[in-house]
Formats: sequence, structure tokens, C-alpha cells
Amino acid sequence: MRKLFALLTLCTVAFAACEKGGEQSTKPKVTVTSERVIELDAEGGTADILYTIANGADTKVNVTETAAWIDTEVEASKVVVTVKANDGLAAREANITISYYQSSAVVTVKQAGRAESDYDVEFTAKRFEGIYFGTDYSSVPNYYVILSDIGANNDGTPKANGTYYFFDMYHNTKADEASPILPNGDYAYDVENSFTNLTFSEENSWYAVMDGNGEYSSKSSGFKTAYASVKNGRFEAIIELTSGEKHHVVFEGKLQTTIGHVRSTFTEDVEFAVEDATITASLLGDSDGDGQHNWFIEAKKGDDLYMVDVFTASTESCAGLYQMMDIDGKDFSNRYLPGLIGEDGLVGSWYAKLTDGSIKGDVLAPMAEGVIQLVVEGDTMRIEYGCKDDAGNNITGSVSGKFSIKDVRE
Repeated sequence: MRKLFALLTLCTVAFAACEKGGEQSTKPKVTVTSERVIELDAEGGTADILYTIANGADTKVNVTETAAWIDTEVEASKVVVTVKANDGLAAREANITISYYQSSAVVTVKQAGRAESDYDVEFTAKRFEGIYFGTDYSSVPNYYVILSDIGANNDGTPKANGTYYFFDMYHNTKADEASPILPNGDYAYDVENSFTNLTFSEENSWYAVMDGNGEYSSKSSGFKTAYASVKNGRFEAIIELTSGEKHHVVFEGKLQTTIGHVRSTFTEDVEFAVEDATITASLLGDSDGDGQHNWFIEAKKGDDLYMVDVFTASTESCAGLYQMMDIDGKDFSNRYLPGLIGEDGLVGSWYAKLTDGSIKGDVLAPMAEGVIQLVVEGDTMRIEYGCKDDAGNNITGSVSGKFSIKDVRE
């Protein structure tokens, strides 16, 4: 009997184990089939994470990464990982998590730091600005580029306490004038000032460091030798000044030139969560007769000012989700006007700091990309930002508070 009882117990346990295993085998599961550790050098690059899906109706996975220097894109049965260049000396590490329902897998990315530099100055620019002149002054399309730490004045001149590198560049590619992008290529320094394809001129390329009074503390009109490379959102220059000092200059981001200059004063992302603001929503009406009514929302909290300029078919409420308006377009429905400079000052959607109750222009950012949502609950409004300014910084967060409506239609 004891033997029989033991056999029955063993069978029961085996049955339970099989049953449990059967349940597990039917659950959706993601499995990484490539290496769990990706190692890259300081220059960065791309790598693939290969995966398989078990017990799933589709192969779409969710991917999260823990570092801004990593970008990911999901393709069929793989995740393409793009790692930006590491300009620091220290190595860095981050994780990528691939999730499929309740199943997940983690891959670690390790990147080496750059080697000790042979350059006297290593400069990572925070601002890329410029003007696309096209063929106004030369037979080859002209792109005038300014790299700096704090941005230039509206007329392209340096600001106090700023560091600047100016490049007068030429590329035999006519740009889309509505959105001119500096073309990829290797640009040679042209001491002959011939203004030819894939060169930047000695005559109009220079370097400057400004003191607190806006005077030059260091300046080099032209370079001894120089080289510039533009590739997929990365601008890199190696410069030897006439003094013999060697500079390594790098910018990573959107290489867009404009007729004019960046208005934002920020050099990094801005995030806020403001409560108890005073909000006024002014109904300006349908000035164009196209059925879209203009609402101007102004929110204040202390010295912080938030301006939102939207268009909607409603005259009762401005609540809704708004995309940025194409200024050259004709569709105003559920659009917001980006931050612009008008004859009387700021126009459209902005964030700004007030100085003695006025906008001095020393702290501000125009909304130049992204979405804005207005949420109305009773007498309370919440403005939610998922935007970028014209320098490429993320402007995100929310502003909420009691609001009032003013009907100022003529």
C-alpha cells in the first residue's frame, strides 16, 4: 500500500507539473536571440537586437531605453539601435528593455569614452544657426553657419559671454527654401575665396570669444587650416587658428538654416508643472471668414508667462488638441500659431519670463514644433505642452489654474 500510495502521489505531482508547464507555454513571450550586451566605441554607430515571439498573434514589441544618447526603431523581428557619438572621456552604459505583453528582455549598451585629445580646445556647440542665401551672392548655393554655446543676436552678431565659430559654406545643391538644410559633405577650407562647391571661405569664416561687456576677448579673422564634415545631423570641424591653437568643434542635431536666427534663449530642454496660474482665454473671432475662430490664451504665474494662440470652429470653448500651423497653408482647423515676432512684439505661442512685468527677451522660447492640448474642466483649464522650440529643445509640461473667458470679437 505504501508503494501504491507513493506512486499515486508521484503521478499527481507529475500531472500538476505538466499542467503548470502547459499553462506557461501558452503565454506570449519575447526572447532575444542576439547578444545581450552591445559594445560600441566612442564614435557610436548602429547595432541590431534580434528577437523571436512565442504564442503571440503579432511580432510588434514595445521598446524603452534609459538614455537620450540611444535611439531605437522596431523592424520585423529586430530592433535597430542607433548610438550617438560619445564626446566625453568617460565610458557610459544604459539598458534597453524589449517588452511583449507581460514578457520582457533587457539588453545592455556599453560605449567607450573618447581618447585623450590632441586638441587645445574641445568645443561642443549647443546652438546651430545660419542663413541660406542660395545663389544671391554666388553661383554656388551659399549656407552661412554659426556654431555657438548661447546663440547669436537677431542680426547674427555675437552675444556677451558667448563663444562662436562662423563658417561661410558652399554646396552645389539648391535647398528647399521653406526648410533649408545644410547638405552632407566634406568641406575644404578655401584660402583663395573661390566660393566653389564643398568649400568654406577664408574671407567670411572666423572665431570669436566675447566678454561680459560684449567686447571681443579673443578673435581670429580666418584660420590657418581648417576642415569641416557634415553627415546626418552631425557637424564636425577641425580648426587651427593663426596662433597655432587647435580646436575640435562638434554639433549634433538639426542642421537647418533659416532667413533669420533662433529666438529661443534656452540651450537645453525645459520641463514644468505649474499649478494655480491665472488664465485668460480671449475669443478673437473668425477674422478670415473661414469658420475658424481665433482664441488667445494667456497664463501667468509669478514672472512666468505662457501664450497659446489657437484656431477652432467653436465659439463656446477652446478645449482640444492642436497641431502646429503650417504658416503657408490654408487649413487653420485645430491648429496653433507658432511663436513669431510681430511689429508689436511676440505673436503666437510662447513661453517667456517677465522682468518688472514686461517681456525683455532675455528668457523666452517660441513653440516651433509639436502639439498643445487645452483641457477644460468647469472653471479650470490645463495647458499641456509636447513641443520643441526653434533651437530644438523639448518644451514640455503643463500649466493649470482658474480661467476666465473674454469675448473681444469686433
